Amino acid sequence: MYEDDPEAQPEHGDNSESFPEDLFPEESVAVDGGKDSMSFLEHMEDFRWTVARSLLAFVLGVVVVVVLMPKIGGLLQMPLVQAYGSPDLVAQKLITYKPMGVFSVFIQIALLGGLVLSMPFVLYFLACFVAPGLTERERKVVRPACLAAFILFLLGVAVAFFVILPLTLTVSVKFNQLMDFQVLLAASEYYNMVVWFSLATGAIFQFPLILVILVFIQILATAQLKSIRRVVFVGMMVFSAFLTPGGDFLSLPLTTAILYGLYEFAILVGTRIEARRQATES
Repeated sequence: MYEDDPEAQPEHGDNSESFPEDLFPEESVAVDGGKDSMSFLEHMEDFRWTVARSLLAFVLGVVVVVVLMPKIGGLLQMPLVQAYGSPDLVAQKLITYKPMGVFSVFIQIALLGGLVLSMPFVLYFLACFVAPGLTERERKVVRPACLAAFILFLLGVAVAFFVILPLTLTVSVKFNQLMDFQVLLAASEYYNMVVWFSLATGAIFQFPLILVILVFIQILATAQLKSIRRVVFVGMMVFSAFLTPGGDFLSLPLTTAILYGLYEFAILVGTRIEARRQATES
């Protein structure tokens, strides 16, 4: 009917042009292809496999810790050996007064040790899962952030295990010897303190990475971080008093200095990020 009367034809001439493409989201998704066009169920399937791989890595980590448990138990005694200066004295001082207490220690070491060993693999699996939904700029943050998170975690554990704990236990042992007291340590309490304090310190070492990421995505500015230095220092001192096992006059300032040093390091990295951004924009 439109062929006989050209004026009666649609204004745009073609029906395909009279409707915007966004009215047909299913077609646009089908054309895009790739992981961005995955349906909700496909995303859930991908997430299920991510969780399954992470759990498998965790189980394998637990198995490795269980197999190496005698050596790991001896390794966890190192801070106490440094405090007493002799493994024989540690064997005399480290006791258990609960018949089943050793099982709780065994389980905690196995689970937490498996968590530490599986962490790099879990971070990698999570990064692979979220990467397709990120922009290229966001991917540049996620990849190094996962590596930095793991390195900072190991650094925190090492600082707690090789610096803070030996110093705290040494001060405690020396003062008790000065007062002519005999110190008998419950094995379950000692291992709990070593494991949980080391993991807590490793987690706390993530805060400079969080600050750097916030500066990178322009939620925070280094000028703001510099303006609250005094408040942060006092807050870290109070926090360190709760964090350190003994709260003695040596481990407390040492822990505060380490945490504040990480804060200054975050400001330094953030300043370089802002300078590079300004150079790129100009």
